[in-house]
Amino acid sequence: MNRTALAIRMLLILKTRKFVKKADLAQMLETNPRNIIELKKELETAGYSIEAVHGPYGGYRLMDTTLFPLAELNRQERSALLRAAPFLLSSNEPLLSDDFKKSVEKLVANEKLDESFVIETGIGWQLAASKETIQQYLSVLSSAILSFKRVEMVYKPQNRASKKYMIEPRELVQVNGLWYVLCQDSQRDLATYKINRIEQLMITEKGFRPDEDFTAKKAITPYGHNVTGPMSCIFRIKNREYLTEYIFGENQRIDWINDDEFILYVDLRGESSIMQFVLQLGSDCEVLQPTGLKEKLIDEIRKMTENYRIR
Repeated sequence: MNRTALAIRMLLILKTRKFVKKADLAQMLETNPRNIIELKKELETAGYSIEAVHGPYGGYRLMDTTLFPLAELNRQERSALLRAAPFLLSSNEPLLSDDFKKSVEKLVANEKLDESFVIETGIGWQLAASKETIQQYLSVLSSAILSFKRVEMVYKPQNRASKKYMIEPRELVQVNGLWYVLCQDSQRDLATYKINRIEQLMITEKGFRPDEDFTAKKAITPYGHNVTGPMSCIFRIKNREYLTEYIFGENQRIDWINDDEFILYVDLRGESSIMQFVLQLGSDCEVLQPTGLKEKLIDEIRKMTENYRIR
């Protein structure tokens, strides 16, 4: 890649990612950190303003609000791209390839990120919080994430009184149809909050320093929350051949017994979610391991039976 191409690509990365360490820039551009310093100087000579932040969380931030004009797109079309960008760039959908995401980056790089995002939700069950409320909260949190602003939040934990929090929102993720905001506190510890449990939300003028080492993998995996360790499960399943087309968890393996029956080995997270998985399969699923899960299911089924006894 020639020097001009490197400079343009560096601009696009800084515009779409907001804050990047020098070493990470060098890795993304397949060059060395010394070249990054020279590219920064050349871009500044061309009229761009790039802030250098020093220290353990230091890096480069592009201060300009736009790169190139997009006269071909009207305001509604540009707004639609901005609203969809966070979801498209973080999605794990196989149809959204790396080439597609690079195209989105180039489009977004031409725009001023000065308006809130409204992210469409696709929740299967109707939540107590309305769809409009959830979209509003997602919009506020998206703006706070982009501008590195702390958010004052009133949140109601399950079976407890509402409480006021000051959070540093880092990422928005969706797991099993529910939206979560991932945050860090002053000790750099990670916390997750359900969007539908938020009662009030307001962006403050208090900023926070971006942390490039932050990763959602600390709290979320492709198979659910990472709050508790995985549970190694073994199931005997019959009459459900279609289940072999899906990946339910980590270290999954399937051994066929016959044409209609197989053994599923898989590491799953969240005991309540595992119990729901088994119960929805009914008599077609038998838990072989772990023993503790099997005993809890037996107890739950016994309680369910009691509810339907003729009195």
